[in-house]
Amino acid sequence: MATPLPSRMAKRMWCGTVPALLLACASACGAAEVDSTRIAAAQARLRELAQLAEKSNPKARALLVQEAAALDAALPYPVRIAYLRLLRRTHADAGKLREAYAVDEQVIRLAGLENDAVQVALASLGRVHKLLNDNDPAAAMALLESLNAQYQGLGNTEFTASADVAYGAIYNIMGQHDRAFSHYLRGLELVQRHPGLWTPREPDLRLALARLYVNTGAPAKALDTTRAYREARGAMPPLVEASMHFMDGRAYVSLSQLRQAHVSFGRALALARRNELSWLEANILGNVADAWLKEHRYLEAERAARAAIVVAEAVVEQSAIQMAYANLGFALFGQGRILEGSMYIDRTAAELRKAGAMLGVANMLAEKGAALEKAGLYKQALQTVREREGILETLAIERRDKAFAALQEQFNAKQRAAQIASLRQENAVKDAEIRNRTLRQAVTSLGAALALVLSGFVTMLYRRSQRTGRRLAELNAELAHSSAHDPLTGLYNRRSFVERMRQRDLQAGERRSGELAAQAGESDDCFILLDIDHFKRINDQHGHAAGDLVLVEVGRRLNEAVRDSDMVLRWGGEEFLVYSQGVTASQYPLLVQRILNAIAAAPVVLEDGSALAVSATAGAVSLPAAPDPAFGWEQAIALADRALYKGKEAGRNRGFIVDAALPGQAPGDELELRLQLVTPDMYWQPAH
Repeated sequence: MATPLPSRMAKRMWCGTVPALLLACASACGAAEVDSTRIAAAQARLRELAQLAEKSNPKARALLVQEAAALDAALPYPVRIAYLRLLRRTHADAGKLREAYAVDEQVIRLAGLENDAVQVALASLGRVHKLLNDNDPAAAMALLESLNAQYQGLGNTEFTASADVAYGAIYNIMGQHDRAFSHYLRGLELVQRHPGLWTPREPDLRLALARLYVNTGAPAKALDTTRAYREARGAMPPLVEASMHFMDGRAYVSLSQLRQAHVSFGRALALARRNELSWLEANILGNVADAWLKEHRYLEAERAARAAIVVAEAVVEQSAIQMAYANLGFALFGQGRILEGSMYIDRTAAELRKAGAMLGVANMLAEKGAALEKAGLYKQALQTVREREGILETLAIERRDKAFAALQEQFNAKQRAAQIASLRQENAVKDAEIRNRTLRQAVTSLGAALALVLSGFVTMLYRRSQRTGRRLAELNAELAHSSAHDPLTGLYNRRSFVERMRQRDLQAGERRSGELAAQAGESDDCFILLDIDHFKRINDQHGHAAGDLVLVEVGRRLNEAVRDSDMVLRWGGEEFLVYSQGVTASQYPLLVQRILNAIAAAPVVLEDGSALAVSATAGAVSLPAAPDPAFGWEQAIALADRALYKGKEAGRNRGFIVDAALPGQAPGDELELRLQLVTPDMYWQPAH
């Protein structure tokens, strides 16, 4: 039975979130030369297409090719690079590796003109994968070692992680599985520490590890790898989910658990067909045929192989075509149709020879020899076995020579890297000598000019002292402001409020013994505690940046709604406090209603342009200007908090005022009969 050919599958790239590169501002890249509206439209379109690629890669790829002129010509460099990188990804996800490698060359040319070493380095790794796809791991290793030596000073995480993936793929093909595991795991660690990388993505490495487990005879670990990722991530892009199920099927086949294998292949096949992943569908069907062959169910294997041929030839997926024709030949062998089956097997072997994949030819001849022997055709079986032995002997010699060449290239690359490091060190020493010589010349010149400088030195020190004093005063003022204000909203903080209450208590003592006591009943101090409604939902649905924007906007509206003499502070989290002096009983409801109106009357516009309805619930308490010492501002705020809680229970977007706070009343006393309801007279709702 034919074995799967995973080398092309190892190089698939999965669609992910939109990279920061797509959000680059045109102001840094010649925006004066291009209409800013057009740049913004192009960036928005790229974001749309990147999101579409997660759901339907064929549609996104077709649109990217169709809209190439609008998304490329005459636009700033970051936008053009973002377009090419997205195009490259969609080509690779569609199995169009030749087109993907062609885009790598475009990126290298464009980034070279802009002296963008990072993009040149990343695109050059595509050349490494092309050499691997051409079955030349020695040349791929030599190029990778050279690139690593040339660009190791970049300090770019994406290049480092992508290079680890390339090393893993090369060592996997060369049979050095321990080294492949080491590089894949190191790349996975980098990706997990930096989840915003454009490439590689975590599923790339999870699937590479699972594939390596299957190839090294540890399919149970492959199943653990895919299962753990699915449980951790939940919903996944269709391509990732389908590939995970496909890998599960291959692992179950290796475990000879063929019923579970067909279940996993069926799930992968349904996802591939539903999302137009034709190249993946062809590979799945080829492996389904292989599973039927293992069960000696040759009619089912023939049907699956013929279906795989139709799909693979439609998308020109050569590895899948070869696998399908080989499986068809062996399915016909199993039915006793030797001549017909030999035709398909010999055709596949000839194509593999032409491509230089002699190991695949040897494996196929081994299966053909076993089938001929089973059919009683011993002479033909013996010829097939001898042909296979000759190929294996030649491969052993070539493998030894290639391994030696690869080691030699690695040694040469490391020597070049050492030479580069030595040259850098020599240059650093020379630079230090030049700096020392320049310094000595400067000291000599300074001595000659010192006499001229001394006359103005005292004046300079005096002026500097003045400037330092002014700057110190400015810093002290900034420090005082920072210690009294919330850093996000700019409102007062609790520390400044407590200080104000301390001064209020001192003034209250004077009022109790003076003429102001006669005015204590005319107007009171009002404490209004507010809590933004459903603030956790805002953070969860729109992100913490949107939540911060809402906090800042609510603080601004509160400042506009009250008097200059009133104090507005951020009490904590999404809670605010308004402290207003000299408020009469008839003014309490109007003040609370004005504050609720200011918050809820208009939506908050988020950074993406969407409108978000915001409201608040309030609890208010008045306190005489000269209160009883047993009932101070702390008890008043505790009562306001109880009233606010009642407002939330009653449905939010309203306020409750404690009609009176009697001296000696504790925060835990029953409040239901002492609350006055206030609701806003205007409230913005989004249009449906």
